[in-house]
Amino acid sequence: MQDDDEILEAYELELAGEPVPVRRSNRGFWIVIGTIGLACVVLVGEIFANKPLGDQIGTAQHSLRVAQGAAQGIRTTEGTFAAADAGGLGAVERSLTFRAADLPSTGLEDVSVAASDTGWAAAVQARPGACFYLRIDGSDQTYYGAGTDCTGTAALTASQPSW
Repeated sequence: MQDDDEILEAYELELAGEPVPVRRSNRGFWIVIGTIGLACVVLVGEIFANKPLGDQIGTAQHSLRVAQGAAQGIRTTEGTFAAADAGGLGAVERSLTFRAADLPSTGLEDVSVAASDTGWAAAVQARPGACFYLRIDGSDQTYYGAGTDCTGTAALTASQPSW
C-alpha cells in the first residue's frame, strides 16, 4: 500500500504532465461534404439526362426556320403562300419532308404545312406529344406556338411573339 507521500507525488506527476488534447469528431464535416458530393452527382446526372431534349427542341425549331425560308422564297416568286404547300416546299427544300395540313408531323425533319393565299403555318414534332408551331400572316408577321397536335392546321393557332 502507498503512503501519503507516494500518493501526493503520483498526483503531482499526473498534474504536471502534458495536457491530454481533446479529440474532436469531424463527423459533421464529412456529412456536409458527402451531401454536397451527392448533390453534385445528381445535378450532373440530370444535366446529361435532359441534354437530348434540348437538342430535339433546337432541331425542331431549325426545321421550322428552314421551312419558313423556303415558304417565303415561294411567296416572293409566286406572290402568294398558296404555292408553299407540302408539294411546293418539297420541290424547293429537299432536306425536309413535308406533309399536308391535316397530316401530323412524325419527327424532327418532318413538317406539316398549311398554306393559303393570305398565310402559312407549319408544325414539327419535337417528341411525342410536344410540337412547335410557326405561322406567318398576310402582313409577314411571324408567330410562334407549341402544343400537342402536330398538324399544319393546329399551327394556324400560333399567336406568341417567340417560342
